[in-house]
Amino acid sequence: MFVSLKIKRTTAVTILISIALTAVGITALASVLKSEISDKNSKQVPILMYHSILKDESKWNDYVLSPVELEKDIVWLKENGYQSVFIKDLINYVNEKTDLPEKPVILTFDDGSYNNLTYVLPLLEKYDFKATFSIVGSYSEFACEEAEPSPAYSYLDWDDINKMIKSERAEFANHTYDLHSLDERRGCTMKDGETYEQFRHVFLADIFKTQHLLEDNCNTSPHIFAYPYGLTCDSAKRLVKNSGFLASLGVEEKINTITIGDEACLFELGRFNRPAFISTEAFMKKCNIK
Repeated sequence: MFVSLKIKRTTAVTILISIALTAVGITALASVLKSEISDKNSKQVPILMYHSILKDESKWNDYVLSPVELEKDIVWLKENGYQSVFIKDLINYVNEKTDLPEKPVILTFDDGSYNNLTYVLPLLEKYDFKATFSIVGSYSEFACEEAEPSPAYSYLDWDDINKMIKSERAEFANHTYDLHSLDERRGCTMKDGETYEQFRHVFLADIFKTQHLLEDNCNTSPHIFAYPYGLTCDSAKRLVKNSGFLASLGVEEKINTITIGDEACLFELGRFNRPAFISTEAFMKKCNIK
């Protein structure tokens, strides 16, 4: 026996609409759940980029800041709930699923100026902060020949770096040995007419020289590479990864999304350069750090 069901056209349309809305609802719910999972597995991490720290006002510029202003930055970050972490903490978060604080922030200091020991380390100790310092191998090697280092122009030598490592407030990155320049190569870029093999030979010899100097003199082997001036090329990026570095620092001004399992997010990390002649509040607002 067969039963014939007659459904009015309006009723059929209503049913189809209901089914469609249900499908949309399921899709929307899946999207929300995916977003929530992504949020749980990701952290927004601002990285601040400093260079030289000096008291002499005549030296202040886009890359030289006073110790007073640096201290104001650190105090602001603490008062707004930020906790400083090392880049190695990001590496462990991505690869080992270790914890990060709710509001992580990273302070980086490029070039290895001696005044980083004079003025920066005491502030890190005072406020229970930590920072990442990028070393230019040739600068530190030649610094060892100075009898009386000066905060105004000297660089960290191996003993200075060892003091900072011992403090447990500092980690170190490779900032090349002798490629920190704007000559015909311009940082880690290829020269005009240079072949890949020629570039590979020069680049690897340079960065491994700094690696070996730090290993031999400071018993540390950086897993972080900092591109001078942020200048790089596809060949350099590939060689950095293939050489065993687990993270790299660029200069694009952006907040980084660090995601568990996503090793790519650790390379060419964005940083906000901290100039003089701008207040802490204005700088943080410019960087969208809240």
